[in-house]
Amino acid sequence: MSQIDPELGQTLFVEDSSIKPDGGIIEVKDDNGDWRIVLVSEAKRQGKDIENIKQGKLVGTKNDQDIMNAGNAIERAHKNISEIANFMLKESYFPYVLFLEGSNFLTKDVVVERPDGRKVSLACNSGAINRIDRLTAANYGMPINKNLCKNKIVQIDEASVMLHAASLFTQGDGRRWSIKDMIKVMMDVAKTSLQMLGRDLFKQLTKSQ
Repeated sequence: MSQIDPELGQTLFVEDSSIKPDGGIIEVKDDNGDWRIVLVSEAKRQGKDIENIKQGKLVGTKNDQDIMNAGNAIERAHKNISEIANFMLKESYFPYVLFLEGSNFLTKDVVVERPDGRKVSLACNSGAINRIDRLTAANYGMPINKNLCKNKIVQIDEASVMLHAASLFTQGDGRRWSIKDMIKVMMDVAKTSLQMLGRDLFKQLTKSQ
């Protein structure tokens, strides 16, 4: 970041700190010999309410609740997203994909039946279990389940501001993602990255075989 502005990237107390998105980082070498990121991916699962209810398992300190209040584990994803956004500050695209699973990321109401036949409703607008707003809030409130790889530029008075937004994907009902569906999303985002990098990969793309 200091190459963009000398005041940026100056504060770091833990010199050996690092990030490691669980889906890894894919890069390509451009025509100038520089490595450029084309895909960063992660899958985060939080909230076992659906599984617990189906098994008839009660939760809480007294084991008398159907639903466990959501934790803050997903907020660890913020660090990785922020660090990659800092690293890609000068880029016009941001290929970060985050797949969300579990009852803490519902976008629709779900009714789950216990083994004894009792039905438990999980409301997607419940502050006790839903944590998806904590991610969308850090993502400018932009849409989920959409490829946001190409940065959005907004006009504020006379200034243009470029927004780096992660592409957040959720099944909506707590289900796990299939490998096939994740690959489809990741391929779409990676292709967008390559399109944005087209002029810097032109020689390689047009090189005769």
